[in-house]
Amino acid sequence: MKEIEEKLAELESRLTKWQFRMNRKVRYRIYRKLEGMLRSNEALSRSLDRLYQNVTEIGKYPKRPAAIALREWFLKDRAGISLSTAMEGWVPTGELYLIRAGEESGALARTLSFIQVMGERGREMREAVSYAIGYPAFITLLVGFVIWTFSVNLIANMRANAPKNVVESMGAVVPFSDFIASYGLWVIFLLLIIVGTIATTLPFWRGAMRSKFDMYPPWSWYRVMQGSGFLMGLSALLGSQVPLKRSLEILEEEGNPWIRERICAARQRVLRGHNLGEALRLSGTNFPAPEIAIDLEILAERADVGQVIEMVTEDWMRDQVESMKGQAVLIRNVGMAIVGGIIAWTMGSIFSVVGELSKGGGTRF
Repeated sequence: MKEIEEKLAELESRLTKWQFRMNRKVRYRIYRKLEGMLRSNEALSRSLDRLYQNVTEIGKYPKRPAAIALREWFLKDRAGISLSTAMEGWVPTGELYLIRAGEESGALARTLSFIQVMGERGREMREAVSYAIGYPAFITLLVGFVIWTFSVNLIANMRANAPKNVVESMGAVVPFSDFIASYGLWVIFLLLIIVGTIATTLPFWRGAMRSKFDMYPPWSWYRVMQGSGFLMGLSALLGSQVPLKRSLEILEEEGNPWIRERICAARQRVLRGHNLGEALRLSGTNFPAPEIAIDLEILAERADVGQVIEMVTEDWMRDQVESMKGQAVLIRNVGMAIVGGIIAWTMGSIFSVVGELSKGGGTRF
């Protein structure tokens, strides 16, 4: 019985951590308040205790995920455990390594502020990617629906009952209808497998071939999202006076296999004496982008390199968001043209049938 209770308690703890980790709005509200307290030179332990009282509404709701998180952080802080260690499992990995870096550099308040800025930029990037992916998905569904409706439901019925001369007047739409009827579901299944494979392998596929694919959608979208997060994180670390080599080590430790390969390649170049821009360019991974590496090659020698990276990153992200939206509009227009063409082609076949029936004196089928 005791073992079951322990497992249930562990399951409840994991669920609570997951709820808090997924609630960005609540998490950022805590960051914002904690940042203000720390900037007022209030002790971390006192700040966490006050936040706990605030979240629980003076003890009324101690079971809220945020309340449980703050209570655990407070108790671990009193026991001499660092905040970043106490937060493990409670916050996303990307935020955790920034908080750890903020503790190392003594600039935790500034780091909390930067996490919020980075989160907002990340949200904009995700919206841009969703915008770029949403239209193709919608167009694919629309095309599939149009093809199925005309080719299978309408044309198949006409073929089954129409005279031979009427069937011949349908032209190429007949074999097309046969293909859809025989292999349509397999085509859809194949497309789903391709999409699933690409999505699953994005964080893991590495090597020289992947670097080439990273220049084209959808791999380029993933590169932009991960690259912007890398640059914003690097900017925060350098701005908190963390050395470049250590900053790259922190980012590499917390990354997935794909981004670790790229950061490791850049870090090796830095260890050989190259500046950040040169390291990114010479690594040959096209990460985060060739134009960013060229810009940083010139600007990386400045003393305020953290602010420079932040500025360059924001300009690059703004350009990428606009580019993704432009790609989505292009895909939408092309997709609509394809749908219109299929409808016009199918309707043309139907009009040919009507014309043939008129020649035959209104033959019924």
